[in-house]
Amino acid sequence: MNILSMADSTLQIIHYLASRYCAGRRTGTRGWKRAQQYIIQQMQDLGILPFYGESYIQPLPQLQGNIEGANLLGYIPGQGRLKNRYIMIEAHYDHLGLDEDELGYYPGADDNAAAVGIILRAAGHFHADPPQANRRSILVACFDAEEPPFFNSPHMGVERFCKTNPEVLNAIDLAVFLDLMGHGLGTETHEKIMDSFFLIGGEKCGIGPVLNQLETSVESIYPRRMGIHAIPPSGNYIAFKNRGRPFIFATSGRNHFYHTLFDSAEKLDYPKINRLVLYFSYLLRDLSTAPREYFSYTPKGAADTESLKSLKEMFQVMDPETPNLDNILNYIEKAEKICKSNGNLPLPEQSKLLHLVKLIEQYVS
Repeated sequence: MNILSMADSTLQIIHYLASRYCAGRRTGTRGWKRAQQYIIQQMQDLGILPFYGESYIQPLPQLQGNIEGANLLGYIPGQGRLKNRYIMIEAHYDHLGLDEDELGYYPGADDNAAAVGIILRAAGHFHADPPQANRRSILVACFDAEEPPFFNSPHMGVERFCKTNPEVLNAIDLAVFLDLMGHGLGTETHEKIMDSFFLIGGEKCGIGPVLNQLETSVESIYPRRMGIHAIPPSGNYIAFKNRGRPFIFATSGRNHFYHTLFDSAEKLDYPKINRLVLYFSYLLRDLSTAPREYFSYTPKGAADTESLKSLKEMFQVMDPETPNLDNILNYIEKAEKICKSNGNLPLPEQSKLLHLVKLIEQYVS
């Protein structure tokens, strides 16, 4: 029997998690508990095994406000000499809960129900047809306590995981974090903008060949490799970065529904989401068998050439009437020449990449 048919579709997962029944999934609430139970059921239906013996739950006691949270972890066993190594794929499942003033709730469809649906279904695709070779185990994680008031604090679920599971942390060759992955970049933009997403952090390890190989693996999906300094720091990946552990962070960035009552399931781009499921299933497949040397962490690694390529391809398909477009493209060409001569941009020029990313955010908003 096809295990994928046993579980809910990506659309069903997202709609459930973003529904009034889950009431915004604020850590410690009844709606959060319903979301937790639902995610565990989906893992079971997809054949993803509990990571903690018979349990999928890592309790998070004594969070800020004396709340108890819970990380959710399952795994797909590897094979052969690599089975005790892991590729982790993660999406936080908590959100902001109720808005008492507006008598409503924060659905959190893009943040982060969509990414939860993507990683569950991608893991399901991998499990249904794994590589018949030595391969790493796949650790499927939905961390808790990513949102305020826990954000950027020791109480974050990812921080608790790293501190209490040092042996597991050291066995994770690469962590893939997904956040804000459910929307297209704009509504009437060119396909090469709308169907793009950013891949950040690959420059800190050696997985470039894997990412390059997958660049055109799924039609109408455009993974845009960016250096970590070109994107404002945000999300669970920071815990791995601070510990010198290899990671990549996938995001489509914030849209204008971010952290509002209007981040609802019907506003998402489901054709894009379904293509992302395929992309990440292929990524898991290739990472599970990749050479060990691809996963050594290089703190000073940079990817300005890849960042400029990604930015150039997006600016080139913008409306010709976009303000300063010619100047922007001219700057990118000059920056590419600097990279060709020096390998990467000097620090003052690297800061301009962040500005170019902000211009793209403005264009698609």
